[in-house]
Amino acid sequence: MKKKALTLLLSLTLGTALLYGCGGGSEGAAEVKEEKVEEVEEKAPEAEEPEAEEPEAEEAEESGDSSSDGTFSLLDVDDTMVDVGVYGNDSDGTELVFTMFTGPDGNKYVSLIGFDNNSESGDVICGQYEATTETDEDGDEWTYFDVADVYTGDHFNLGLCERPETEEVVFFNKSGDVIEGKFLSAEETINYMGSAVSLLS
Repeated sequence: MKKKALTLLLSLTLGTALLYGCGGGSEGAAEVKEEKVEEVEEKAPEAEEPEAEEPEAEEAEESGDSSSDGTFSLLDVDDTMVDVGVYGNDSDGTELVFTMFTGPDGNKYVSLIGFDNNSESGDVICGQYEATTETDEDGDEWTYFDVADVYTGDHFNLGLCERPETEEVVFFNKSGDVIEGKFLSAEETINYMGSAVSLLS
């Protein structure tokens, strides 16, 4: 009998404790629960918001010069870009400089610069080209250039012929006249380009 009474007492005590522990209407239990939640929130590391990614800056072709917008002037060409420079005079005494160069944009260009010292004026044809090679009746190999002039949009035909055996070079102007020439160094070619820009400005 004592065992039954003790078992019954223990069962009642345990049941009461369970009801109390599960928040059976006690305000004290709810307060304890809130405090525990606040403690956990304080100790939990704050979730870092992902940083907004900045858009990558577009690379400029050549920062600081006029080629960054896809255009350039003859002043942007340096001696490392010059492939060929040839100097000559036509029958009127006009100085001519035929050049082939790679532009700051990486494209191949050909130009013909004309200087009239009497009138202190000049003219420039410059543009990308299509080239063809032909051999004339004398056995000379000519390279012909169909040039789309960047200044006017007009097309011009220019030509260049090197004669390695005699170390001669000839070219023809936009009128088709053949001009005997001499090769220029890259530095000399750049100087003529600078003069052409000053005449055009």
